[in-house]
Amino acid sequence: MIIQTKIDYFFNNLPRTLLLLPLHGAVLLPKAQLPIPISDPNYLALVAESVKTDRFIGLVQPMLLLDEEDDDCSRLFKAGSVGKITEITEMENNRLVVTLTGVCRFDIIEELPRDDNFRKALVSYDRYDTDLAEESDFSFDRTRLLKALGQYFEQLDIIPNWQEIDRTSNEKLITALAMVCPFEAREKQALLESPNLKEQSKIITTLIEMAALEMGSNSETCH
Repeated sequence: MIIQTKIDYFFNNLPRTLLLLPLHGAVLLPKAQLPIPISDPNYLALVAESVKTDRFIGLVQPMLLLDEEDDDCSRLFKAGSVGKITEITEMENNRLVVTLTGVCRFDIIEELPRDDNFRKALVSYDRYDTDLAEESDFSFDRTRLLKALGQYFEQLDIIPNWQEIDRTSNEKLITALAMVCPFEAREKQALLESPNLKEQSKIITTLIEMAALEMGSNSETCH
């Protein structure tokens, strides 16, 4: 009861207006960390503004329509993740690496007029109220996923640390694969918007199986 009360308090106190950082091909899931290199002056200013307030940033993918090549002016997918800045590393040439820790996913209700050139939106977390719960185990066909993953890694000439993978919990495994695998933007968005980890596990297993099969077919064709 105490834990649930704390979750409800935190959920109800998440910001309803977020600074938005459009980043193509990147999603942030709850409890995961994502280091983001930043050099664009507008985004450096956005980070500075966030640090001055609550350190929250809304990470969202741009749709990148055919006539829109600039992430800063493109239309956005309607769901993203709020992350909290937990580390900032200064690099050379006025660059930063900002680490966001995922808190909760959100839906964009309305993008607001720009202020100081920052993209902002009014958001809702209602669809994702379970994101703040503690890690809980769930069952899925892990054997099938790992078999597909082995074929996938083989096609990419990657030698994985299977011992480390075997020690990884179901939640952390699905979250890591969803974030690091080079899926298309819409595929990553489908993973982000899946209602729960079990559904994410089904989608990611299918995506990895399809990718391994496609890469294998392309390799045979080349020979």
